[in-house]
Amino acid sequence: MVQWGYQLVSAAHGMAAREELESRKIDICIMDWEMPGMTGPEVSQWLHSGQVENIPYTILLTSKDRPEDIQAGYEAGADDYLVKPCDLKYLRRIVNCVAEKLRRRSIWMELDKAESDQETMSTPLDVCMAHLGLARRAM
Repeated sequence: MVQWGYQLVSAAHGMAAREELESRKIDICIMDWEMPGMTGPEVSQWLHSGQVENIPYTILLTSKDRPEDIQAGYEAGADDYLVKPCDLKYLRRIVNCVAEKLRRRSIWMELDKAESDQETMSTPLDVCMAHLGLARRAM
């Protein structure tokens, strides 16, 4: 991560990850599903429990690839789910995309503060849907 231009904070287990997430602002949290102390989904559920002010973009990294596992990861609050072994280029692309969105949001918030005469605050919505080829699986 340092090679990619980002500061890296590491934690050896789930409880250490929770302590880091409580004590500092983390933008992106990449964690394994299987960790001692607390699993990745447990940390993700804790993040969304209302006890944390800044919830990072959460990526679960795991060897679990069954559809029900993937669904459980998302239901626990993960924003993304990568199956091991994962392509580091793909992980880097996700991290770069999230960093760019955070940068844009920061700029947008500054512009919104500058235009404080507005009565209501709008929120940016970055959605692009282009030629969605949603394939159905044969049953």
